[in-house]
Amino acid sequence: MMPFNSIKLILGIISYDINGKPTTQPQCTKTDHGMNFSKAIFLLPYLFSAGITIWVGLVAWRRRTVAAALPLVWITITQVVWTLGYVFQLLAARLEMMLFWNNFQFLGAVFLPLFYLSFILQLNFRENPLPRLDWRYLLPVSIVMLAFIWTDGLHGLFRSDPHAVPGVPFASLVFENGPAYAIFTIYAYSLIVFSTLLFAMKYISAPRLYRKQAGTALIGFLVPWITSIITALQLVPVSLHQVTPITFGISNLIIAWSLFRYRLLDIVPVARDIVIENMQDAVVVLDSQTRIVDTNPAALSLLGCLNRSPIGEPVNKFLELDANWFNSGFEHGQKSTEMKLRARGVMRHLQIKASLLPAMDHTPSGYLLVLHDISDQKQIEIALRKSAALTEAAIESSISALVVFNRDLNVILYNRRFSQLFSLEPDWETLPQNEPLDILAQKFSDPANFYSSLEKLLEDPENERLNTFDTIFGVTLECTMTPYQIEGSNIGWLFSFRDITERKRAESKLRELAITDSLTGLYNRRHFYYLAQTELERSLRYDRDLAIILLDIDHFKQVNDTFGHLVGDQVLEALASRCRSSLRIFDSIGRFGGEEFIILLPETGAKEAALIAERLRQQVENIFITTPKGKATITVSLGVAALEKDKNLTLDQLINRADQAMYIAKDAGRNRVYVLRSQDTLPGL
Repeated sequence: MMPFNSIKLILGIISYDINGKPTTQPQCTKTDHGMNFSKAIFLLPYLFSAGITIWVGLVAWRRRTVAAALPLVWITITQVVWTLGYVFQLLAARLEMMLFWNNFQFLGAVFLPLFYLSFILQLNFRENPLPRLDWRYLLPVSIVMLAFIWTDGLHGLFRSDPHAVPGVPFASLVFENGPAYAIFTIYAYSLIVFSTLLFAMKYISAPRLYRKQAGTALIGFLVPWITSIITALQLVPVSLHQVTPITFGISNLIIAWSLFRYRLLDIVPVARDIVIENMQDAVVVLDSQTRIVDTNPAALSLLGCLNRSPIGEPVNKFLELDANWFNSGFEHGQKSTEMKLRARGVMRHLQIKASLLPAMDHTPSGYLLVLHDISDQKQIEIALRKSAALTEAAIESSISALVVFNRDLNVILYNRRFSQLFSLEPDWETLPQNEPLDILAQKFSDPANFYSSLEKLLEDPENERLNTFDTIFGVTLECTMTPYQIEGSNIGWLFSFRDITERKRAESKLRELAITDSLTGLYNRRHFYYLAQTELERSLRYDRDLAIILLDIDHFKQVNDTFGHLVGDQVLEALASRCRSSLRIFDSIGRFGGEEFIILLPETGAKEAALIAERLRQQVENIFITTPKGKATITVSLGVAALEKDKNLTLDQLINRADQAMYIAKDAGRNRVYVLRSQDTLPGL
């Protein structure tokens, strides 16, 4: 009997006798309609169960990126297979089709305990107590078990004497359990019991905030297992296959409650083991969306959540941390800041240290916040700042140039180092018709930059700011603008200027050394590759021309052997200088290696690049170095390659084409230019 006819039977369109033959009544009687109605009513619980299971599977599929979600999807699939297999077994009137659908049910029955184990192993309430256990080790065993069941018709070790027994409203498939059935039962229930014990261990060790998640899910999974054990022991007058598919719907309703009420597969505990319950510092664990997923008692007290749970709430509801604050600024996985928080009616100063929490694939899965109360430290700092503001000697002893402004940005005091650094007249701050800030601003190369920094300071007067200014004296200064507060009231700012000219020069020199060749001053190979790759991507994106010239000094070894390596270095320097002066401002040139140089020509086709290369070749012929042994002259061979309209070449391929063209020029007699045309085919391109 085909499944289509089975569906028709549900609708009462056609009926079959126990031998699988269509009944011959020309029309349905009232008794037939009643029978078909009773059959449909009998099947409704199974269909509802399958529908609920499919719904839970879809909910889990939408959360498939979360650990344990995919195993839950597979659990629902096997349960649906089991349920629908039993429905079609009931609808089948021939013994052969009953056995077929019974075998189909075991596709779910065999793999369901395995996916149950997989779900529990991936559910991350705690670290896995058996880290080396992998459910996939048992996959071959399940496959062999299923194959043995499906081939029962050949050996008869699973079912003994299978036959159909007429019944109301459906006939039943009856058979004696063979020895293979006993083996399957022992295997399946051993796996179920082991998995359930492992689940119970995770429930017991789970943080108290997540036990409702774990407990509800555990109860949901236990419903069909306990029911199957009761029916297997014949403690109730129903068969295992008759009642178990219905319990899948009940089980998934409970699991759905855990999904939506307790947010199973949504709020997953992370890194709970690093939280020490008795720490004095407040500890808050966030998920990747900066929602609170765990806290310690100190954090609950600090956040004012002793009578309610903050789990699932966004952290910015309790701390003034914008979501963008977590998107950047982490160095070595850590970041820190300071802020104020009113806790239990008292304003507290907090130092917040944030750490990234890596997932199993090393991507960030959340954040760990440690909130340290530094109120006492801040009080000490306030006292020290007050003393510094009142004690001019303390300021004079500073090696930095210091000036103190009040809330109106009037000068309170400054040290001699400040007057010397800015070449200020005595009592400059009291001169009539001159604002002190205007006098100071004129000492900077960009007064507007200084005024802009002051505006930002007034917009956010509570936070320390760091700025860099260049003076008209050729000095670079680092300025720290620190607010002064007494008892929570801002009284002004301390500006501390430090001369960082030498440091900036050293940094600039280091940056230059990092990207240039020390002998020729041209870009080194690594930086040239970076520039060329960027330009190549732009050219490909906007379909623009681009060309590469690779040139090599002909017989450079003879120059070194004849005139010495010092002269050889002078030749390289002269060649680099000549190339720079001959190229356009937007062209780039780098030392490719030894006596080889490479040139990048944006917005340049093959024809124009060939003209540039030829002009450069002619100019190089005029280079000479006067030495005691005579004039050292050179020639170069140049290879040209350009992007082609029908090929998306990589940078390495384009450079390789230019390199091949250069060697063709050398083979043709040197001191010449060769352009690799589109029709030229080279190995590997």
